[in-house]
Amino acid sequence: MIKSARAVFCALNLIAATLATGARAEEPAPHNASPLITTQSDNDFGTTLEKARAAIEARGFKTFAVIDHAAGAASADISLRPTTLIIFGNPKGGAPVMQAAQSMGLALPLKILVLEDSGGAVHIMHADMSDVFSRHSLNDFSRPQTNMNAALRAISAEAARTAAE
Repeated sequence: MIKSARAVFCALNLIAATLATGARAEEPAPHNASPLITTQSDNDFGTTLEKARAAIEARGFKTFAVIDHAAGAASADISLRPTTLIIFGNPKGGAPVMQAAQSMGLALPLKILVLEDSGGAVHIMHADMSDVFSRHSLNDFSRPQTNMNAALRAISAEAARTAAE
């Protein structure tokens, strides 16, 4: 009861503050405005992960780390479906971006997440670098942002395709 009364009180204060300032409530973001890009793979988890790693290497990127979240969870006796993060990049491309905004050190190096959902489908996810660059006020860095997005999309597409394609 106390929690729900407090929630009502907070909501009423928010409404009052909104009315007092003349501000309008924000519209929810459209569903397709996600800052994440997801590609469904035609392959199983292991194949998708290996193909992603090979696609990264073939493009000359350095793999800095591979984090097996499922193994980490298992070490704490927690079950997690296959979920692996690959952290990779090219300092020649990332360092100049970080010179312009050191906060990009939170977003770089690049990352791809390979995961298996509850239905057994495998997905490759990565950040939309347009969104990332915008959040770090790097709107004048269209070329690096475009190059990073293109690389992430190409790696994801290559990892998702079957060998017959």
